[in-house]
Amino acid sequence: MALKIVTAQEPMRVENLITFIYGDPGIGKTSLAFSAKNPILFDFDKGAHRAGKYRKDTVPVSNWAEVSNLTAADLDGYDTVIVDTAGRMLDVIIAHIVKDQKNCRRNSNELSIQGYGTLNKTFTHWFNLLRSFGKDVVLLAHTAEDKKGDDIIFRPDMVGASKKEAYKVADMMGYMTTHQGQQGTQKAIYFAPSTAFHAKDSGAIGNLILNDLDTQPDQLDSILNQAKNHINSLSESQAVAQKELDEWESEVLASELLEDFEALKLKLPQGHVFVRQMWDKAIEQARQYGFAYDKQSKAFVSTQPQEQTA
Repeated sequence: MALKIVTAQEPMRVENLITFIYGDPGIGKTSLAFSAKNPILFDFDKGAHRAGKYRKDTVPVSNWAEVSNLTAADLDGYDTVIVDTAGRMLDVIIAHIVKDQKNCRRNSNELSIQGYGTLNKTFTHWFNLLRSFGKDVVLLAHTAEDKKGDDIIFRPDMVGASKKEAYKVADMMGYMTTHQGQQGTQKAIYFAPSTAFHAKDSGAIGNLILNDLDTQPDQLDSILNQAKNHINSLSESQAVAQKELDEWESEVLASELLEDFEALKLKLPQGHVFVRQMWDKAIEQARQYGFAYDKQSKAFVSTQPQEQTA
C-alpha cells in the first residue's frame, strides 16, 4: 500500500477532536453530547436514561473487558463516541487492573504505584485508539471544586495522574453551567480559559449560551465543526505554535503543587511566539493554588501563611 504523505507545504487537516465537557449535576451534559454527529454513548455511569427523549444509541458498560478491545468495525456507522463519565470509567479500569494484575495492587486491593502507571497508560491508549478510528470523542465528567483561600476553582471530577492525561488528550475543554442573563437562567458552556474554572479553547469557540435542543438538535455537532474549521484555517506555522500552546496549557491546568510550577519554569520555551502567554498562564495558575513567582530568588514560593506551632 502506497504511503499517504502530507508535504510540508500542505496543511495538516484536523478531522476529529477529543472534547472534554464537565458540569453541574443535572445540567444536561449527556443530552448535549447526544447532539453530536451520529453518536454512540458508552455508559459507565448508568445514567444515559436521564437524557430522556434526546437519548440515542448506548452501550451499558459494567466491566472494562467489554470495551477494551474495540475495533473500527464495532463503531462502523457512528461518527462520535461519548464517554459518560470520565470518573466512573477510571473506576471500571481500576477494578479491572486490581482483579487481573497482582503486581499492580496493594494488599488492600488498592492500586500500587505501578498500578497507577498502568491506569494512565490504559486510559491514554484507549482514547488514542478511538481517535485512530477517525471518530470525534466527547468525554463527560461531573464538576469538582477546589477551594484556595477565598477563591473556588471548578474543574473536572477526576483524581490522580489520569486527570493530567485527560487534559493532555483533550483538544477542547468546556465547563457547562447556568448563566443569569436578560432572558433569565440559561444553560451555557465556557471554553475560554478563566481563573474560575478549567477550560481549553483551541477551536476559538469562546463562551456560548446554549440553545434548546428541540430548536437545535445538532448543537454539539455545530460547535465541533466550528472548532475544526478554525483549526484548519491556520497556516502550518500557526498550527504548530497553537498546538504547542495547547500542550502547555494542558500541563498548566494539571499543575497544583510547588514542584509542578518549578518544572514548568524549567520547561518554558524562551524563544516561542507565545512565550508571554505561556508564562502568564503558569503565573495565574500558581496564584490560584497559593504560590507566586519570586523574582529575587527566581523560584516559586508559597503565599499561604505558615501555621505557628507551640
